[in-house]
Amino acid sequence: MSGAPTDLSSLLPADAILDSSIVRVLMDTIPDHIYFKDRQSRFVRNNASHVRSLGATSSADCMGKTDYDFFSREHADDAFRDEQEILRTGQPIISKIEHNILLDGTDAWVSTTKMLWRDASGEVIGTFGITRDITATKLAEDKFNEERTLLRTIIDHLPSRIYVKDAAGRYVLNNRAHLLALGATEQSQVSGRTPLDFFSTERARQAVADDQRVLSGGPPILSEEKSDFASADRNRWALTTKVALHDLHGKITGLAGISHDITERKRTEQELQQRTDVMEVDVQMARQIQESFFPHVYPVFPREVPVEASELRFAHRYIPAATLGGDFFDILQLSDTQCGILICDVMGHGVRAGLLTALIRGVVEEFARRASSPALVLAEINHCLMPIIQQTGQPVFATAFYGIIDTAAATLTYANGGHPPPLIVHGATARIDSLQLESPEPAAGLLEGFVYSSQSIPFNAGDTLLAYTDGFFEASNAEGAMFGDARLRSFLRDHAVVSGRVLIDLLVREIVNFTGREDFEDDLCAVTIESTGQSCALRPGFVYEI
Repeated sequence: MSGAPTDLSSLLPADAILDSSIVRVLMDTIPDHIYFKDRQSRFVRNNASHVRSLGATSSADCMGKTDYDFFSREHADDAFRDEQEILRTGQPIISKIEHNILLDGTDAWVSTTKMLWRDASGEVIGTFGITRDITATKLAEDKFNEERTLLRTIIDHLPSRIYVKDAAGRYVLNNRAHLLALGATEQSQVSGRTPLDFFSTERARQAVADDQRVLSGGPPILSEEKSDFASADRNRWALTTKVALHDLHGKITGLAGISHDITERKRTEQELQQRTDVMEVDVQMARQIQESFFPHVYPVFPREVPVEASELRFAHRYIPAATLGGDFFDILQLSDTQCGILICDVMGHGVRAGLLTALIRGVVEEFARRASSPALVLAEINHCLMPIIQQTGQPVFATAFYGIIDTAAATLTYANGGHPPPLIVHGATARIDSLQLESPEPAAGLLEGFVYSSQSIPFNAGDTLLAYTDGFFEASNAEGAMFGDARLRSFLRDHAVVSGRVLIDLLVREIVNFTGREDFEDDLCAVTIESTGQSCALRPGFVYEI
């Protein structure tokens, strides 16, 4: 054994080491490891705790042995050098943290204090030491440091600015992003300072005021949008959160904050809002244009007769579900005795629906005056929609009803492409008929080259035609029940003797009462056409409004 003497003749008697029973009791009950060594670093006395830590059975088993008998050579060499240095210089070792590896390979951490050992006459006879096992503490400390390093690594690599302040609002901890925002590179440059030390803007004063509000026990600041600490011309924004920190007794000791730059998001929102505002103006103008297409002055039949003498009278109601709706109707004066009536429902709402209504209206205005039958008008609408589908790949369709009322022949000839069948209230009998085709035909825009058919029925003096879109009978109440076709027919039977204008107003009021609301998920569009004639004067209780 290098450096360890083998002559044991100089070992002192046991009663010369400790003769106090109190000291012996203390030695053997204290959990720390206490040991005495001679000048050759051989154990002379070990307390019970140290004996157990060495794996021995008694202090006698350790006497005369050295660290080389219990520890790795590396550890034993270090211990021997330390003890010989103490003997040479007289300088003690105080609370030295040591990593011990026992002979069985077990790791341990200890805090060691070693000093000179003198006899009663003051002569140095060796060293004594007190070693405390701090393995659990050291492992816990290492784990804490690992977690702290991990946490620090995470927050330093987050783009958000993270910081902690003390109870006076002074910076204690700042991640890398926040240091850069403050114009610093090291924590020492910001610790103990406040935002006012870095910025002179009003926003900095507001930040300090927010800190004081949180530190005084006020509510936390959670994801509030704040203008950032930039000059006014840079106009930056941040999403800020500040929460109070408490000690174990609930006392506020500071605050933690996180701030995320949302400048690009804000700029995008502002740009979108500007575009939305511009689009809203455009859409409002488009709605005004769309509404201008609805008749404000109805035609008279024949032309140039007073309104009250017209053989046909009209009324309508239009309630769009969106700014631009897809429902519309048109009345065409084909001649003094022929009136074309179109009611249409374009798929969807908004700008696309508004554009398609303008397209279909233009096609009908152009083609209907030279078409020989309503079926040809629907075929032309279908033909104009198909290229849109082919070019965009998007489904586009419209349900449409087109009819021609001939006052001379007292007939109504019509074609229907997937549209809700209009209803006729017969003035003479109050019977209600549906203009239902025997075989329903598809909406325009679904089948290329489809050949539509036309049918004719009588349309006598006193009869009223009600054409409408599906928004009327599909309007639902809070329970999800639709107004439905049955309620619509029942309503017409109860109001068979009123004029078309009154009929539509009462119908809308009935739907509002049924649904419990005045805004609807789908457009509402309806038009009535009444055939007057001499027989109308014979209908008791019938009131015409002009």
